[in-house]
Amino acid sequence: MARIVVYSMGHRGDIFPYVPIATELARRGHDVRFVLPREFHAQLSGEPFRCVHSGTDFGPQALDRHGRFLAGWGTCFGGVVAARMYFGEFIVPFLGAMFEALDAELASADLLISHPVHSLVGATSCERRAIPWVVGDPHPMFVPTSQAAPAGLPFMGRGVTRALWRVGRRAVLNPMAGSHHFVKFRRHLGLRAPWNLGDAMLSPYLNLGLSSPAYVQPRPDWPPNYRLTGFTNWDGPNGGHVPDDVCEFLRGGDPPVIVTLGTSAASAFPDFFVQAAQALDTLGLRGLFLTSNDTTAERMRAAGVSARHGLWPFVPLRGMTKYGRAIVHSGAHGSNALAVEAGLPSLIVPCLFDQLWHARHHELLGTGIHLRRRLNLHAALTRLTTDRQLTERARAMGEHVRTEDGTTAAADSVEAFLAGARMSVGSPRTARGFQGA
Repeated sequence: MARIVVYSMGHRGDIFPYVPIATELARRGHDVRFVLPREFHAQLSGEPFRCVHSGTDFGPQALDRHGRFLAGWGTCFGGVVAARMYFGEFIVPFLGAMFEALDAELASADLLISHPVHSLVGATSCERRAIPWVVGDPHPMFVPTSQAAPAGLPFMGRGVTRALWRVGRRAVLNPMAGSHHFVKFRRHLGLRAPWNLGDAMLSPYLNLGLSSPAYVQPRPDWPPNYRLTGFTNWDGPNGGHVPDDVCEFLRGGDPPVIVTLGTSAASAFPDFFVQAAQALDTLGLRGLFLTSNDTTAERMRAAGVSARHGLWPFVPLRGMTKYGRAIVHSGAHGSNALAVEAGLPSLIVPCLFDQLWHARHHELLGTGIHLRRRLNLHAALTRLTTDRQLTERARAMGEHVRTEDGTTAAADSVEAFLAGARMSVGSPRTARGFQGA
C-alpha cells in the first residue's frame, strides 16, 4: 500500500471534491493524509484519513472578507482580476509556509494528489523529492483546446483559438498570478522555473478531470494523460445525514426551492438571500436557505424573513437535493455537480469566472437559467419552478450522471498509476500542450 498526500485549500468547492477520493483510497488500505486549512479539520474528522494543517488559513472565513471585491470583479475580464487577488492575498505571501507544511508530509510519501492551483507549490516539493504528482482538476473546461475558445470569446477557427489560449495563459495569467514570485521561489530551491503557470497547473504524469463527460465535452486534443472521471461528490459529515431540525422542515410542507450560493457568492451577494425569500413568498413557495456563514443568516433573521422558509448556515447539500423541487446556486463546482447529479433545474447567480461558464453551459444544455440581472429574479424563479422542459432536461441529465461513479474511477486511475500501468506520460512540456490540434 502507498502513502498518499492530498492537497487543497480555498473555497469549500476546492476541498470537498477531493474528500471522496481520499476516503476511497484510505478504505482501500492506503495511508492518506489531507493537507488543508485548519478550518476544515473538525468537519472531516469522521473520514478515514488524517488532516494536516496547510501552513495558511486560506479558507472560507478568510475569503468572506473579500466578498465585496468579488462582487465587482469576480467575472470581469475572464476572471483575471480575481486571480490577482487570490494569488496576491492568499498564495504568494505564504509560499514559504505552504511549502514547508506540505514538504514535511511528502518526505516519506509515494504520491501527491493536488488541486491544480496548489500544485504550483506541490509540484515544487515533488520535483525536489522525485515524487510523482496527480492533478485532480475541477475545471476541465479551462484545459486548452483548439475546438473551443476561452470563455467569453467567439470561436474563430482552430488556429486563432490555439493562439488565444496561448496568449491568454502567457501574457495575461502569468503577470496576474505573479509568476515571477514562483520563478524566484523555485530558483531558490534549485529547480527549473515553470515556463508557463497555466501549463504548470497540469501534471506531466496524470490529470483527472473531476467532472462528468455527459456534462463537459471531452476534447481530442487534450493531453493524452488527461481523463474525465465523473463528479466526485462528497456526502458530507456523517455520511450525508440530514439534521433532525432540517428533516422536520422538509416534512412540514411542499418540496422547497434550495437556495445556496456557496462560499464566494454568499459573501459577495449577502442581500440576495432576502431578495430570493421575498420573491418565493410572492410565488407561494417555500425556500431552504444555506447562507454559508452565520452573519448572513442573522441578517436574514433581522430582515424578518417568513417563517415558511428554512434557514441554516451550512447543511450537507447532497442529503437534501432529493427533497428539493429546484435549486438556486452560484455555479461553483461543488454545488453545481450536486445539482446536476440530483437532476434539479438550476438558477445560477455567478460570482467567479468558472461559475459564469457553468451558468452559460446550463443554458446551452437547457437544464438551467443564468440570472444576469436581479431585477429579473421573480420571472426567473417563476420559470425555474414551472418550465416542464427545463425540469425534464435536468432530470434526464441527472439520471445519466448517476450511472457514473467518479470516485471509483478516480481511485482506480490513481492505483493503476501507482502500480505502474502503461500510460502516455511524455515530457512535462508535451504532456501539457495541445495534442493533435
